[in-house]
Amino acid sequence: MTLPPDLTSAQIAALVGGDLEGPGDLAVRGLEAVDRAGESDLTFIASAEWAAAWPESRAGAALVSRHVELPGINGSDRHRAVIRVDDADQAMIAILDRFAPAPESPPVGVHPSAVVDPSAVIDPSAAIGPQCCVAAGCRVAANAILVAGVRLYRDSVVGEASVLHASVTVRERCEIGRRVILHCGVAVGTDGFGYRPAPDGRGMLKIPHLGNVVIEDDVEIGANTCIDRGKFGATVIGAGSKIDNLCQIAHNCRIGRGCAISGLVGLAGSVTIGDGTRIGGGAGIADHLTIGRGVSIAAKSGVMNDIPDGEVWAGYPAQERTQAMREAIAVRKLPDLVKKLRQQPGGS
Repeated sequence: MTLPPDLTSAQIAALVGGDLEGPGDLAVRGLEAVDRAGESDLTFIASAEWAAAWPESRAGAALVSRHVELPGINGSDRHRAVIRVDDADQAMIAILDRFAPAPESPPVGVHPSAVVDPSAVIDPSAAIGPQCCVAAGCRVAANAILVAGVRLYRDSVVGEASVLHASVTVRERCEIGRRVILHCGVAVGTDGFGYRPAPDGRGMLKIPHLGNVVIEDDVEIGANTCIDRGKFGATVIGAGSKIDNLCQIAHNCRIGRGCAISGLVGLAGSVTIGDGTRIGGGAGIADHLTIGRGVSIAAKSGVMNDIPDGEVWAGYPAQERTQAMREAIAVRKLPDLVKKLRQQPGGS
């Protein structure tokens, strides 16, 4: 990322409320990771792991968390600037927010190529971009943005200041809250994966799904994630939750507030996730399970049981982390154990 011209290390320190060590007139022109930064770049160091790379780094300046000990501070470092802050990650977010270019969005109003049913209610401050389609009975609130190629099916709702990026689809009667961000290709309100064998044994009968999806305020959902509608009631994504790319949220799941779900996670039908839970990439959760509040689930875990509040689970099938680690260590020791047994009298 390139910063505005003539931004100095002293100005950056003032912006983030940090304590400057070293020159204040150092020109900073970009942001980069510590191991790839150049002499005019600002980097950030929030852990001992990255601090170890500082002596070999070419970075001209660094945001450094106060608790991190930074090696290599000597006479040769006097030309470099160190800005001490409480949390380098948070300080970097402030800089990115301050200088990131504004995202492209269509102008306020309805693009000539968009198709809007006469019964749809579009706030005058909303922006409906090219090739969008807004069906009968839809409502689009103030300052909402449909970037391009967005499809709103009948009676769907988009809340105030929400942004739906290109090729998002919101199916019938689904509700998008305020300040929601749906990235490219998100599909909200698709039918659940519900089938039963036909009585004659030929093929499968499709189970109708008559519910909807409710996405509460301040949710962000990554590209190509799919959220199925409920069979009877709603599939719910709680306020402030963040879902990564390529996730599958099945029918009638209820995700709590402030959850974080990494990419390639799959939730089967009717899973309940408590507030503040974290789920690592590629994890899968079987149907009708309840995951408590503040739970952490490691990447690639296969969850087949309910999880109480606050626990950390891992493995396949998943279990409490300590037990999962013990079993993993024991499995790694099996070849040596087998070898020793074979060396015993009577071994084979």
